[in-house]
Amino acid sequence: MAHQFEFEGQSGHGYRYQPFEGAGPISPTGANYLFVKMKAGERKVVFAGETECLHKGVHSGWDKAKKTFGANTILVRLNVTRAIRKAELEDIVALHNPPMNGDEE
Repeated sequence: MAHQFEFEGQSGHGYRYQPFEGAGPISPTGANYLFVKMKAGERKVVFAGETECLHKGVHSGWDKAKKTFGANTILVRLNVTRAIRKAELEDIVALHNPPMNGDEE
C-alpha cells in the first residue's frame, strides 16, 4: 500500500491522501487532489481541487503550482460522490488557504 498523508480540515476532520504515482492506474473516477510542496518534513498545500474524472482533471494547474509555488507532489483521495468532494475541498481550503485557490487564471 502506498504511503498516505493526512491533512486536517477546518472542521478538525482528517483526510488521507496518497501520492498520485501510487494511486495505481489513472482512474476515471471522481477525486480530491492536492498540489503540495514537501520539504524537510514540512507540507504546504499550494492548491486543493476536486474533479469528476481523475485522469482528466488532476493535471490542470500543475505547471503553475510547480513553477510559481514550488509544488513537488500531487496527492489524491478517491471520492465518487460530488457532494463529499465539495465538502472536503471547502474544509481543506478553509484551514490551509492554498495560494492558488481562488486564483483566476
